[in-house]
Amino acid sequence: MTVNKIKAKRKAKDTVFTDLFRIPRYHTELVNILAPEINAKPKDVELTTLNYVLTDRCYNDFGALAKNKLIFCSESQSTWSLNIVFRLFLYAAITYQEYVDKHRNIDLYSTTTQKLPMLNCSVIYCGKDKNLPEYISLNKEFWHNKSPLDLKVRVLHKAGTGNVVKEYIRFCHVYDEQVKLYGYSQTAIEKTIYICSKENVLKDYLEERAKEVHDIMFTLFDPDEVMERHIEYEKRIAREEGISDMIKNMLSLNIPLEQIVKASGWSKDKILSLQ
Repeated sequence: MTVNKIKAKRKAKDTVFTDLFRIPRYHTELVNILAPEINAKPKDVELTTLNYVLTDRCYNDFGALAKNKLIFCSESQSTWSLNIVFRLFLYAAITYQEYVDKHRNIDLYSTTTQKLPMLNCSVIYCGKDKNLPEYISLNKEFWHNKSPLDLKVRVLHKAGTGNVVKEYIRFCHVYDEQVKLYGYSQTAIEKTIYICSKENVLKDYLEERAKEVHDIMFTLFDPDEVMERHIEYEKRIAREEGISDMIKNMLSLNIPLEQIVKASGWSKDKILSLQ
């Protein structure tokens, strides 16, 4: 495949987020931005990010345990949604479960109150500027402050320089601007890296890992083709579910099997498996 036909990943920013905050220097800086009171050193930070290979759950989020504090950060890129606060709630629940499973000395069925890490949750929003609050609340947004259950999430959305969060958000803005000009292309990636280095945005990261950054932001697969295949798959599943519902209804009405086969195009064995 020629260079001109190589296309940037539509989720290139996701890839950079994951790679950037896997590096001790940057994930320690992120921890100290989200929880400055703990003044963590690299040795204090244990990553707890959930990575599921076979299921689409809690991907591309950041999690760390530092000085007995569980720190979660999720990323919202192009579209702002308050559902992020509920996603973080689920993320926290799963991580606490894994923490308890790992620490066998914790007995939640004991009469003694167990010691658990404090929770700190944030979201990094990289889309267009919005009038966003400093914090969002699970109780307020989902249950209008009528639930005893709550989770408060800090919102970070200011782009600039000076810390890794502001610079990452600026990197995303530059990338979006270049995609508008050049599409999902190699030129968009190269322009993004050049502009960010010039503005001192993630400069050390981009220069130290120039080849890796360049490589992880490209794919040999046409993203439009991938999306087309995904849409066709979803349509096929929907058709199958619709036919299945129709067959179940016909079976409940005691319609002869031969008529159901003719109407659905399914085999007798496949139809009978629904009973």
